[in-house]
Amino acid sequence: MATDYGEKERAFIDGLKENSGRDLDEWMTAIAEQNLPHRNDIIDWLRQQGFIFSKASWLERIHHNGGRPIYADSATNKPGVQHQREDASIGANPPSGSEPELEPKAGARSESAPGADLDTLLAKAKAYRPLAQLLIAQIKAVRPAARFEPRGTYIAIGDTQKFAALGIGAKELRLHLALGDHPPDKVVKSGVPGGGLGKGDTLSHMVVLTDARQVDVHLLDLVKRAAKKVND
Repeated sequence: MATDYGEKERAFIDGLKENSGRDLDEWMTAIAEQNLPHRNDIIDWLRQQGFIFSKASWLERIHHNGGRPIYADSATNKPGVQHQREDASIGANPPSGSEPELEPKAGARSESAPGADLDTLLAKAKAYRPLAQLLIAQIKAVRPAARFEPRGTYIAIGDTQKFAALGIGAKELRLHLALGDHPPDKVVKSGVPGGGLGKGDTLSHMVVLTDARQVDVHLLDLVKRAAKKVND
């Protein structure tokens, strides 16, 4: 039996006040008051308020949808009838067994083209999109000057020079780092030519990421080392 995401969304919204202390309108106001420039920043802020990844992403998508629930009408749809929503930029076919991703359809663009390109690439991470967003937010925190440029299947990360790249996949994320002769350990592996991005690349080490708990002090220290080695 197909999952009714309209019902799931309604249950999520109805339980907001009890579970978080604010209803949907109050959360929309609170998000707006933060005046955060990027969607990733909103999700990171919501995570700090106690939301799990999927719920923070869902709430951010509702905010990006003008405060309107994404599946507002689908809960009352008749079986077998596909409802045409006003917001056609939001995907209507979430993968089975996971929270709805609420991602833009291919080719859709927001007002900011670079941000839209990044969102489009992050959508390919599927269930690992929140993990990618968390990692990006944490890298920004330890390296504020870092830029994140989508390039096909990965995100180039750098300021003056590229010091990392985040490979996007639906089964795992791969963080490539320019660590030179840094010894490998349980977290980071070396010996992958070009960090898996080409023999001429300086990215010498790689970390496979599948869990938010991996984004810890040790990993962020490696990120800082890579940035310092290449740029400072």
